[in-house]
Amino acid sequence: MMKHHNNKFIGMVAFLLAFWIALPGSVRAQEAGVPWEQLSPTEQSALKSFAGRWDQLPPAKQSRLKKGAQRWAKATPQQRRLMKQRLKTWKQMSPDQRRNVRNKFDRFSKLPPEKRQQLRRARKWFNHLPPEKKQQLKKRWQNLPPEKRQQFLKRQHRKHSMQRKLRNMTPQQRMQFQKKMRNRPTR
Repeated sequence: MMKHHNNKFIGMVAFLLAFWIALPGSVRAQEAGVPWEQLSPTEQSALKSFAGRWDQLPPAKQSRLKKGAQRWAKATPQQRRLMKQRLKTWKQMSPDQRRNVRNKFDRFSKLPPEKRQQLRRARKWFNHLPPEKKQQLKKRWQNLPPEKRQQFLKRQHRKHSMQRKLRNMTPQQRMQFQKKMRNRPTR
């Protein structure tokens, strides 16, 4: 009985991996379907709850599930605990909340790789903050009027755009640009 429950749970986790930890580029796979018999025994075990309807699943979904099962097999115990925690959170969400998560994930996956990386770095930075600092920043953001939020986001965009331009310049171009910026009149 417990083994059946675990297999079902593993199958559900593999399904949800596509939403939570999908790798860029694998999100919208358009390749041919994967026959059930071609899955490894480990993949079949993780995806057991899909066995009866595997052939009816769209090829892109089969591909995502297969990749999720592969990630599950390679995951450390700590990563698996996190996946289980995320599955529990997912199950507790309303259909509207799930749709919102899917929409955000779709928007994220359509961003240029550089922008996705920038957002990952910002999230990592935020997650490493002490809890009281996180609360302080969240409260500060929530208390900002919408126009101030927009101004802040625009400034951040310009800042990152400028940094990107500087990174793409040769050292000589960078020096010329910096000299030009120092000599410009202030507002």
